[in-house]
Amino acid sequence: MVSRNRRGAGETPEQLTAEITRGIDDATQAILWCRRHLQERKTSETLRLAQLNIAYLALALDWQMEGELDKASSAIDRIWWQPYKDDGEIVDTSPAAH
Repeated sequence: MVSRNRRGAGETPEQLTAEITRGIDDATQAILWCRRHLQERKTSETLRLAQLNIAYLALALDWQMEGELDKASSAIDRIWWQPYKDDGEIVDTSPAAH
């Protein structure tokens, strides 16, 4: 699993928005990976991590909207980035891959 420690507090709302958007994209990639690997043991673990990541993203978005940027940043820091990439496989998100 790729868990990236990000920088500390003091992010701008624009930086947080970019990180939230990146997190949504990453969760989408994880779910698409799971869709193609339904018979693998790692799929359930990846789905659980995607679920946690989506919850952290929702918290980050709520806190950002409330002006609690430090809390939003803290939620983003808890995301497991790219939980499906331990096998080195690149996820194809093109419409043809679905």
